[in-house]
Amino acid sequence: MTDRGSTLPLVAGLFALCGVVVVGIIGSTDLALTRTELQTVADGAALSAAGSITPSTVMLDGSRLLIRLSDSTVRRDASAYLRASAVTGVRLVSARTPDSRTAVVTISRVWKPPMVSEFLPYRLTLSATARARSVLR
Repeated sequence: MTDRGSTLPLVAGLFALCGVVVVGIIGSTDLALTRTELQTVADGAALSAAGSITPSTVMLDGSRLLIRLSDSTVRRDASAYLRASAVTGVRLVSARTPDSRTAVVTISRVWKPPMVSEFLPYRLTLSATARARSVLR
């Protein structure tokens, strides 16, 4: 009995395992980058909504100036920011102000892996929430 050719199945199995690892690394890296990008866009939308000060949103309380945001202005400014951003596929889930000074923006996006595989989900809905507060000094 000879051992000739017995390493071929081992080498083929090793290449298959390496291919699965590479697909997993590529998919998880793309997922992490997409999640970071989505959080960055949410932060920008919240900052834009909290920082858009107009004469109608500023009120005088004694000797102090106060900012009064409304849900409609936060939603309008967050939507405008998302339309102007270069990121595609982002959906505004909610934009509100719980205390008239803080803008809370939640966005979502569907992620699809760059390489289709049985080891990764076909699609995954990611969401990110950001808060930004308006302060006058």
